[in-house]
Amino acid sequence: MTETHICKLNIIDQQEITEDISNIPTELIANFFKAFSDINRVKIGYLLLKHDNLCVHDIANVVNLSIANTSHHLRLMKNLGITSSKKQGTSILYSLKDEHIKKILTISFEHLLEDK
Repeated sequence: MTETHICKLNIIDQQEITEDISNIPTELIANFFKAFSDINRVKIGYLLLKHDNLCVHDIANVVNLSIANTSHHLRLMKNLGITSSKKQGTSILYSLKDEHIKKILTISFEHLLEDK
């Protein structure tokens, strides 16, 4: 028989928090952060944070990847709502999707670099 220990939360709080947790899109959030578990996607995110509207060729050259590999990463990032694209002439230009994504990346980079 296992014992249940509740240190800070009383039973009412625990039920309320359990309901809150069941209402958040945990899989979407986990997938969002998984997107940045790859070094190349972090590089792409940083590049797009600094420069909007870049074509796959420019991104591939800067992050030193093939165009096919870069396209794969951009497609995954777009599917996860991190990047957006728009067609301009014969090119497709990529950017970070919105200010929320930019803030998350900015705060992440600032936090990780603050002690360096």
